[in-house]
Amino acid sequence: MEFSNETALLNEIYQGAMMGVESISRLLPKVRNAAFRSDLQTQNDQYNATAKQAEQELAKSGKCPQPLSHQQLLALEAGLWCKTAMNQETSHLAKLMIEGSNMGILTLTGILNSYGSPKDNPAQSQTEAQFAQNANNPAIALARETIQHERDNIDRLKVYLQ
Repeated sequence: MEFSNETALLNEIYQGAMMGVESISRLLPKVRNAAFRSDLQTQNDQYNATAKQAEQELAKSGKCPQPLSHQQLLALEAGLWCKTAMNQETSHLAKLMIEGSNMGILTLTGILNSYGSPKDNPAQSQTEAQFAQNANNPAIALARETIQHERDNIDRLKVYLQ
């Protein structure tokens, strides 16, 4: 089966990365732990780089990424406000970021899994992926890379959980 919806996948990657950027920008003023702040800034840089890669891939086919909607931004703002109004401890903020990374992994994995049979599944590990059909597809490669970045983010933030 041919992977045919690169635009949708690239837009999902772009929007997920921008959701990360927006989340971090709203959380940073609440962060008191210097090491955690540094880790969030590293994660923010990675999200910006991912968004830029998705934007560049879309531009190759003459398309622009779909920005986050006003409604998505309002929901993010309200959700973070509710979840941090009473608790701004580092552990709690790390948990929120881990939950966001997990959502990104689930979303991209679901999209990749909808592609076809598990044997040809683009969501498989990087090692398995080099032998898979469409291993050189830039959208699928960026999705796999993004999933790995999110796993790395989770591993980096686990140290802040209590």
